[in-house]
Amino acid sequence: MENFIIVLIAIGGLIYNVYKNYQKEMEKSKSRRPNVRPQPTPIPPIQQTIEKAKRQETYTAQIERTYQEEIPAEVIAAQQRRRQNQIKNPLPTPRIEEKQSEKNVVDFDLRQAVIQAAILERPYK
Repeated sequence: MENFIIVLIAIGGLIYNVYKNYQKEMEKSKSRRPNVRPQPTPIPPIQQTIEKAKRQETYTAQIERTYQEEIPAEVIAAQQRRRQNQIKNPLPTPRIEEKQSEKNVVDFDLRQAVIQAAILERPYK
């Protein structure tokens, strides 16, 4: 019974020390951060935002203009060649064969079936 009382006193002292330390930390916290609300930033008038937007537009227009002037002649020539090749050699359009549509043959792609099965049967069920 004597050991029980000593243990209770030790636990009580420990709890008291923890509480006192908590109080000290709260006081330090209050001194670091006062309870003053920060003032909200004023909303700029509409006129200022319009002026900023105009400045931004002129700035981007100047950037685009200077960038387009700096395109080398080789790049322009290559772009024109590509356009001409696309006009001369258009991509072939796929034709649907009438025989397959008449027979109602089901196309089965094993690779696509495996991919879809893996998607549907996730390993983390």
